[in-house]
Amino acid sequence: MVMFNARGLMPPVFTPLNDDHTINYSVIPEYAKYLANTGIKSVLVGGTTGEHMSLSVGDRKKVIDAWVKVAKTTDLHIQVQVGGAPLSDVLDLASYCQKVGADSLLTLPELYFKPDSVDTLVDYVELVANAAPNLPVLYYHIPSMSKVEINMPAFVTKATNRIPNFKGIKFTSNDLSEGAQVLRALKNDQEMFLGADTLIAPAALLGIKSSIGTTWNLFPRLAQDILAAVERNDVARARSLQETLSLAIEAHTVEGPWVPIMKAGMEIVSGIKVGPPSLPQKPITDEARKRIESRLRKLQIID
Repeated sequence: MVMFNARGLMPPVFTPLNDDHTINYSVIPEYAKYLANTGIKSVLVGGTTGEHMSLSVGDRKKVIDAWVKVAKTTDLHIQVQVGGAPLSDVLDLASYCQKVGADSLLTLPELYFKPDSVDTLVDYVELVANAAPNLPVLYYHIPSMSKVEINMPAFVTKATNRIPNFKGIKFTSNDLSEGAQVLRALKNDQEMFLGADTLIAPAALLGIKSSIGTTWNLFPRLAQDILAAVERNDVARARSLQETLSLAIEAHTVEGPWVPIMKAGMEIVSGIKVGPPSLPQKPITDEARKRIESRLRKLQIID
């Protein structure tokens, strides 16, 4: 039986790039240590934040190798997102992850010939799960990007019945009503990871305690403090900390698209050199970066 025990905060890691857009593998050990030292226990490799949809399969495999290697010294659970490519490549990546020792998989839906029903989505995820039968497999629900709008409670129920190693979903939606229904549909050995950083306090009140959020790279302690306040039933403190996190995110979002602004923010906050976004995305300007830094100082999030 396939077990899945990753819970809590799972940062989707950036893929560090050099200025010439080659991958900067040398940063990954330091990056992994930084996350582990802040109490992070698991990471997602190859998500939206990691930009693997823009990388070749060869490069994706090398990045996976680098994270599997650092897991040996940091004890991080390595989840890998294998979707966002032609199906043959997705299946190749899934079986590769099982072979090299990744801990779990996440997959996007087919992005061109999109699934249009619960059954066709289950069919797709089943193909991925069969390519790595010994690994837990989760589905990546991100309708804002994938445009696959399918009822998630119905999907989860059917996927659970049909796929032995189906272990949950990443739910990147602000619809916490649907999120609560998904949580109810899951079994004890499955998990739902929220993908909405500005909603972790209200989600935790609904019982959604795990999340995959880009800003856990930048502000892991703040996110942990929000969840701890909810656990203590200190609603006022949870709300105040959530507001701080939301303002910190808004300090970035006015300056451009998600990955370019967050890569800049990561360098400002942590000093870890994650470099520019992968093409076709473009880095933000130095002026925009200075404005983000100034806003974070005003919020007293950085010194």
